Amino acid sequence: MSAARLFRRLLVGWDGSRGASAALRAAAAIVGNEEGHVVALVVLPPAWHTETAQERSANEIAARQRVRSPFERLRAELAALCSARIDLQFAEDPNIPQALCRYATEHGFDLLVLGRHGEGGATARKLGHVADSAVRSGGIPLLLATA
Repeated sequence: MSAARLFRRLLVGWDGSRGASAALRAAAAIVGNEEGHVVALVVLPPAWHTETAQERSANEIAARQRVRSPFERLRAELAALCSARIDLQFAEDPNIPQALCRYATEHGFDLLVLGRHGEGGATARKLGHVADSAVRSGGIPLLLATA
């Protein structure tokens, strides 16, 4: 049985970084031309209570645009390689790893794909905070993609 048949609904932690791009590429490759769905999830921190409504709105628009532009470019590139649906979603939570795992579980994803952050190259033991916390929380298979 191929990986595409095992993993048809993939959630990718997305922040627009090189590691997130590697994770989205890996997810698209796993699904390939099989029927599937890849969601890149951006977890934004909650708005500060000290900001005015206008400041919160402007900050949220800017934060969304910072991650939306690189996502759209990569999605267009991947469209030639993958016929699966690839979408961008947003959530608000102060705990990124917990939000990713909860979203994956609540929405029936088969696999969580995260990019590797940290220094030291692919052989380093440093996963990055989000990946390390997601591994510890369990509940869903995790693939760590390196840039």
